[in-house]
Amino acid sequence: MIIRLDQATAAFTLHLAALFLSSSALAQALPTDFPVPYRSITAQEESTIERTAFIALRHISQARSEIHNNALTGARQDLTEATRLIETVRDYLSSAAAKSLIQIARRHLEYEASPAVLRDLPPIYAALERTSVYLPTDLAKVHIDTAKALLERNDRPGAGQELALAENSLTILELEPSLVGSQRQLTKAREFLDAGTPGKADDALQGAERQVRTLYTGMNSLLFQATRFLWLALRSYAAADDASARAYLERARGSLEQAALGGNTTGKEEAGRLSGEITGVEQKIAAGGKIARSALQALWEKSAALAERSASYLAAGYSDVATELWQDEDLIEARLHVRFAQTYQVTTGESGKAAHELDAAHAYLDKAARNSQLGAAVQRELRGIDSIVLAIDSKAGKKNATVLERYDMVEGKLSTLIQKR
Repeated sequence: MIIRLDQATAAFTLHLAALFLSSSALAQALPTDFPVPYRSITAQEESTIERTAFIALRHISQARSEIHNNALTGARQDLTEATRLIETVRDYLSSAAAKSLIQIARRHLEYEASPAVLRDLPPIYAALERTSVYLPTDLAKVHIDTAKALLERNDRPGAGQELALAENSLTILELEPSLVGSQRQLTKAREFLDAGTPGKADDALQGAERQVRTLYTGMNSLLFQATRFLWLALRSYAAADDASARAYLERARGSLEQAALGGNTTGKEEAGRLSGEITGVEQKIAAGGKIARSALQALWEKSAALAERSASYLAAGYSDVATELWQDEDLIEARLHVRFAQTYQVTTGESGKAAHELDAAHAYLDKAARNSQLGAAVQRELRGIDSIVLAIDSKAGKKNATVLERYDMVEGKLSTLIQKR
């Protein structure tokens, strides 16, 4: 889907892009031996998001008041405005400049020749490089590289698909689940209003209020702190700045150790294991030894997968993994194991561990596909996803394009299902 920007939204986008670029330049200028707290959104953007969320909450509460006073026309208007504000926050965060440039290329693809669209790519690469200070952009770059190769062969549909995948990869994990959840509740509220059931609309709006309020809870969680510091450790080590890498690793380990002290049993064990892996890497670097970049990349990927799972549960209303049976738990756990499998297979080349994770993902998908509460259509889709998981060859070369495509497909389908629930 290509997003059409109205004048107000375009102005907001340019404003956020300007804030991002100035903050990026500041971050680049900071001394490398000073481990500043990493955030995948800038301080200015966080302030903008906070103000926008508060205004959205005001419109939601006003809509609820109007429902109780049977002023349904006003409720619809406030509901429309709250939806617009949440969509604006979701679409334009730190990746605003890169996402806007990708959208321009996708539009040009509708009517320009392939050579003309190729000229749109250099600015995208530059924006992704600037964005990488705050947000990992490796996957987006891979999709842009593929789009470039397809455009050179004049494969316009394939290039369009890769551009869309690049845009979709530029998400903010801390915010995405709650933003999607609030959008879903607002949509339900509008449907209930249109169906003449304002009581149900009010219930949905209560859910939207909760989702908006939890935006910052996930953003400040210990798992997300660990993920941020691991990303900076990876960047520092790649730049041969071992001192900063060790400092960021220490901070990441500290966050994971704190996470291991709380939460449910599964969360404790996983945070503890990852903390132990960081300790091993720290010791090697401190001893003057060299480690493969993939080792740090794997730490970050696993931490990000755990943080994403935590955010998905949080968006569902739990502070951690639910202890009670919840019909979406199997989907979230399956996605976690698929992400771990990809890390072991693609990043570190550990086929045995990848096979173990794929088996775990298959078990969760099989269980979910037999859960009648999910509905027949979702069950069929899950069986299709499970067939893709079973088709992934854990021993295939990590450069195998088919393997990467299958991982992307499974993760994308599962994320879409989780967001729709």
